[in-house]
Amino acid sequence: MARYGYARVSTDEQTNEPQIIALRAEGVTDITMEKISGGTPARKRPVLSALLRRLRPDDSLVVAKIDRLGRDTVDVLSLIRSLHDKGINVRILNLGIETRGANGRLFLSILAAFAEFEREIIRERTKAGLVAARERGKVLGRPPALTPVQREHVRDLKAQGMSATRIAGILDVSRMTVWRTVQAI
Repeated sequence: MARYGYARVSTDEQTNEPQIIALRAEGVTDITMEKISGGTPARKRPVLSALLRRLRPDDSLVVAKIDRLGRDTVDVLSLIRSLHDKGINVRILNLGIETRGANGRLFLSILAAFAEFEREIIRERTKAGLVAARERGKVLGRPPALTPVQREHVRDLKAQGMSATRIAGILDVSRMTVWRTVQAI
């Protein structure tokens, strides 16, 4: 009957230290850490997937918060059901619940719905921000790697038979940039 901790952050700017502190305070010593979006399905997270393969009946998966397991209600509930089918308990520290009992599963369903709701709100805000930026005339996305004059030069060099690799070296850009420029004709 082992207890395994899982800590996850989405970006380099975030730290999982508060999660680690909470897991250690709970007595969990075997802690797995991952940096990946909560929107990524649980089964497509390499570190979590490896941890799930280690779990055996009567083990517990311990997380500091439910959103560390994911932000998609269906995915989180599917993961927990799968673990329950294998006799594995899930403990969520900040809520003080374990998912084995009926109360824990009910509360978990409600919280998972809120996690998904939060993700949708973030998505809506992001889309609204992008629309507002475009309306202000802001050009979004990566700036072009080449100026119009350089793009014309790329086409001329390619027409003369020069390789994309050589052109990329001359202009200090990737070979893919050269190919995209040539194909944009």
